[in-house]
Amino acid sequence: MAEQADSLRRWVHAKADDVTSEVLAGRLRGPHVLAITSGKGGVGKSNLALNLALALQIRGVATAVLDADLGLANINIILGQEPDYTVFDVMQGDRHLADVVVPGPHGLTIIPGASGLAEAAAANLDQVATLLAEFQSLESQVEWLVVDTGAGIAPAVLAFVAAADEALVVTTPEPTALADAYGLIRAVDETDSPVRLHLVVNRAGDALRGQRTGERLAGLVAKALSRSVAVAGVVLEDAAVARAVVRQEPFYLGAPKSLARQDVDRLADYLLDRVPAPRRGGIAGFVRRVLASVPIGRGDAAPPTGSLKNQEPGLPMANAYPSTGPAYAGEQGASIQGTATGEDRAALRPRETEEGPR
Repeated sequence: MAEQADSLRRWVHAKADDVTSEVLAGRLRGPHVLAITSGKGGVGKSNLALNLALALQIRGVATAVLDADLGLANINIILGQEPDYTVFDVMQGDRHLADVVVPGPHGLTIIPGASGLAEAAAANLDQVATLLAEFQSLESQVEWLVVDTGAGIAPAVLAFVAAADEALVVTTPEPTALADAYGLIRAVDETDSPVRLHLVVNRAGDALRGQRTGERLAGLVAKALSRSVAVAGVVLEDAAVARAVVRQEPFYLGAPKSLARQDVDRLADYLLDRVPAPRRGGIAGFVRRVLASVPIGRGDAAPPTGSLKNQEPGLPMANAYPSTGPAYAGEQGASIQGTATGEDRAALRPRETEEGPR
């Protein structure tokens, strides 16, 4: 078993090296891969992921959404869909990716069940090769892949975030959400991944105060971690969002004049205007990095330690998880408030002139 695992890992790394060579030669850029993540659940991450993907799609930008929340299939729930197959069926060789994808509104592509990627821990060489080949077929079909990750800093969450080109960290103005967002950013920073991080303050009561809340968190990250995090935008609290969830439809379509839709439009414009061209090998490079981060052949293995520092674009995300300890939570969606020190929390606490308790 160990020999098979070593052979499989070497094969995945060799494939990633092939992507790296093509990227460095300027022959392959591939689609943008955008992870949408959060430090804690309940901040509206999945809803934002779906509606932002729709905003891109309606702008004429071919977009796919990968449901990478291994605990909850929120994207399909929001759309009222029950997919017949998942990515796991692709890896098993029972279905092609084209059989798994679910058509969404306005031609949006939905890919359910990214838990199949986590099953690579028990995969053989043929299964991993099949999965890579199937995902590579998306390269010519979409311009943006939006990845809805789980919440928290579980290994699978960090794997998807660190493997992406860009990541939107979604938070709300509540102190617990801000503390957990900071903890997630710190955990991602410990992987030394070149993923570019952006903040979105969701469900804000006021645009200006929401912007200041994001800037305060970004300032803390810059001071404590020496890492630049841009504030991508603010999405206001809007009753139309809750009503759309009950109807199981995207608020972007069901409430076209809502404040939330206007804010999502601004986020989409930010991505298209401000985000540079991808340089990490597109979807194929993303999937290879996720697979290379899985302890193949050892489903119960602890997350490896190490860094991605100085790795070239497209190289596998080997040893990308932070070591276990105060900044690590092994359970999906676990609270990570403990990763923020008392001084950090004081820096995140709303000031009298800014976002107050709600």
